[in-house]
Amino acid sequence: MKDNSLSYYVQNYFLSYLISRRGYGDNTIASYRDTFRLLFMFLESEGKKLSKLKLADISPSCVLQFLEWTETERSNAISTRNLRLAVLKSFFGYVLSMTPEFSEQCTDIINISVKKVEKKPPLYLTESETKLLLNAPERNSREGIRHMAILTLLYDSACRVQELIDLSVADVTIGRCCKVFVKGKGSKYREIPIFGETGRILKCYINAYGLKSNDALFTNRSGERLTRAGVSHIMNKYKKLLQEQYPDSFDLRLSPHTMRHSKATHLVNENVNIFNVRDFLGHVSVTTTQVYLTSNPEVTRKAIEKASSKIVSESKDYYSLPEKEDLLAFLKTMA
Repeated sequence: MKDNSLSYYVQNYFLSYLISRRGYGDNTIASYRDTFRLLFMFLESEGKKLSKLKLADISPSCVLQFLEWTETERSNAISTRNLRLAVLKSFFGYVLSMTPEFSEQCTDIINISVKKVEKKPPLYLTESETKLLLNAPERNSREGIRHMAILTLLYDSACRVQELIDLSVADVTIGRCCKVFVKGKGSKYREIPIFGETGRILKCYINAYGLKSNDALFTNRSGERLTRAGVSHIMNKYKKLLQEQYPDSFDLRLSPHTMRHSKATHLVNENVNIFNVRDFLGHVSVTTTQVYLTSNPEVTRKAIEKASSKIVSESKDYYSLPEKEDLLAFLKTMA
């Protein structure tokens, strides 16, 4: 007799499909796992026992209630809600391919519409704000050097926070051409050039802590790899410090990803080719990178002026002196 328990399908989905067939990386698997953890948390809050749940119990209405719960009880953003829905659609797509008798249930869930998200340009620090943040740590203390190394590398490399905390000392090259070797999304590696000053800060940090080649680059007080929460804690520390010192100049929601947005925006503002920025960030498609073109309207304005100047002829004196005087007299009557 076929096992139609929910646990049977979930386990096979992760082991046989996501890992074996699709070859998804650890971070993607963790994201999918979190969706199911939340789903199970929701079901338990509804008084349902996970050990007795059948696949048929996860109806379209159940999925909709779960999504509403993520918004109202978990205060998740619409984009996060849509991400949870995408995971469940993927799961039921897998179920549909394996068990056609659940086709109606699977199809109804797959056809659930995502919520529209208002697209906004990414938040970023100005160059002056970035300088304030990177210079905020105390240079004369070991902890200050560590924090400076974390913040500077996070900005200069535009690493995702997971890429940063996964780094080992061996992934950093310091010398004439400083660079870091990171493992990005989809387990794809890329080499990122970094500024010479960033390399010097990292060298100072590595020496201060006596780190060896095989050591994790950044660890917490327990000697374990620094976590996402740990990086956010460090950033919030200096955000509060700067808000106290510059209450009118540093009032921005700050997160590790803000540093990535900031670096990308600064590169675009300096007219770095969008395809080079794409490769630097590790984006698969330049479409993802183009969001940074809209972050600063002034960049767009200058680009339009530059393009127009090649086509539009130089301004000429279109009016004769009497015509100009008549025009000025007319404008005065409009006051």
